[in-house]
Amino acid sequence: MTRKQRGFLPGDHIYRNLTVALTLLFLSSPLIDRFFGSSRIDSYLIVGFLIYALYQITRRRADLVIGLALGLPAVASGIFNAATPDTPAINAIPTILGAAFLGFLVWRIFKDIFFGDRITSEQIFGSVCAYLLIGLMFSNVYGFLFLINSDAFAFSDALSSYLTIQHDDQNFGIFAYFSFVTMTSLGYGDMAPISEMARTLAWVQAVLGQLYLAITVAALVGIHIAKDQS
Repeated sequence: MTRKQRGFLPGDHIYRNLTVALTLLFLSSPLIDRFFGSSRIDSYLIVGFLIYALYQITRRRADLVIGLALGLPAVASGIFNAATPDTPAINAIPTILGAAFLGFLVWRIFKDIFFGDRITSEQIFGSVCAYLLIGLMFSNVYGFLFLINSDAFAFSDALSSYLTIQHDDQNFGIFAYFSFVTMTSLGYGDMAPISEMARTLAWVQAVLGQLYLAITVAALVGIHIAKDQS
């Protein structure tokens, strides 16, 4: 009898692994900014996650071709972007490629959760992972939008002062914060979309976040009931 692989990141739990990696990415960003004071490191952290996600998703032959086709350009452009100064021209390609790869991950997770043969724990981790990936994807787009137009977002006086002191107005953390605050419809009021594109993305993400929770919870409950009845 073959023994199951055990450990903190077992090889057969792809979505659990990605969820842990995303959690570490989000938690490590403020710590790195606090102790190293460099937002450039965030770019390398994101590249590191993309590499890990590419490794995880391409371990299955069904995802190998599409995963490599989308993931490798996203990783390569991300590395180039992290090593060069931020400009709209340089950031455009990694933002688009990164969003495409993250979108593929979300689509693959949905397909695997609702139509695949995953165990219950993987279905739960997959739904959490997809939610975090959507937030990460929007945060990258918000950051790129701000780079193109610095008036796309308005900051409160307190937040503006903090960002000025930290020299951190293009930090990954601030747009990840805005992304998840928007997606959860929390809205502290310290950061707001101003331009038409920013406002459009914000309301789309807010609606998507509410629909995601409602549809995903209903689907998981339905799958659980169906398995109990079978």
